Amino acid sequence: MTDKELIREYKNTISDLIKEKEDINNLVKEKDSRIKKILVQLEQANDEIQSMGKKIGELDGKLKKKSEIKKNLSKKIDEILSEENEKKLEISVDNDE
Repeated sequence: MTDKELIREYKNTISDLIKEKEDINNLVKEKDSRIKKILVQLEQANDEIQSMGKKIGELDGKLKKKSEIKKNLSKKIDEILSEENEKKLEISVDNDE
């Protein structure tokens, strides 16, 4: 090979390597962009999860309060029904005498 051919070959090799480097840089930029988008989506998902966790906590608190109210109402109803039954028994006992 002559010097001119060698120089031409080196120039072609350098040109090919520069092209490869540009392609790799572009690929890296694309992947970085995708990673950033995924991170944003992940952050949004985490925010939504935290928000839902707070909402679940609030709803759980409300459920406990309502359950307690229901329990108290059931007790009161049972007490009232029990008193009514006792009164009926007293009346029927009084009538039997």
